[in-house]
Amino acid sequence: MVKDPNKEWQALVSEIEHRRMPVNQLLPVETFIKAPRIAVEARKLMELEELLWLPEGLEDDDRRVRILRAVELFEELQPQDAAETMLAAQMVGTHTAALECLRRAAVQGQTFEGRDINLKHAEKLMALYTKQLATLDKHRGKGQQKVTVEYVNVESGGQAIVGNVETDKSTSRSKVSTSTSVTQVPTEPLPDIEPAKKKKVRRGQSDP
Repeated sequence: MVKDPNKEWQALVSEIEHRRMPVNQLLPVETFIKAPRIAVEARKLMELEELLWLPEGLEDDDRRVRILRAVELFEELQPQDAAETMLAAQMVGTHTAALECLRRAAVQGQTFEGRDINLKHAEKLMALYTKQLATLDKHRGKGQQKVTVEYVNVESGGQAIVGNVETDKSTSRSKVSTSTSVTQVPTEPLPDIEPAKKKKVRRGQSDP
């Protein structure tokens, strides 16, 4: 019996479609790529090493110290997921690059142009690091929170404060910044009005 290639192909495609995983998932990479786990961890270390400025002729001890320092900075950020891991590595690279620009700007005999351009690069890198840190805090839910007051109920003689209230832990006092005070102004009570008395009417008479 001769097999129909078209039917076999359709059966194979149908089987693949049936077993296909969702588009947002992949099969375990170890199924296709065989590599020891130690090699993967070494690659993570190399990613940090490649971000560092390691001049030629640097002694091995100094080289290892710089790498270990970068790893220490990375671990101190305590990344919790993939996004934080990538951001933490970028922050280490930004920090070390900024320090290198500052170091070059302070080299003796540096020209004015050379010092100026290194300081400008350092300024940009430090501003970038600040944005990266804010992004990390926002990702962790530590960003600035906004509170909207829709209704304030103030009793007679009371006072309400609308704005940002900061507490000074050292003195246990509250500081108000950029705030607007809303004071309840007491109003005079309305005079009591006695109800009109009903006039008695005798029988046989009508009201005028």
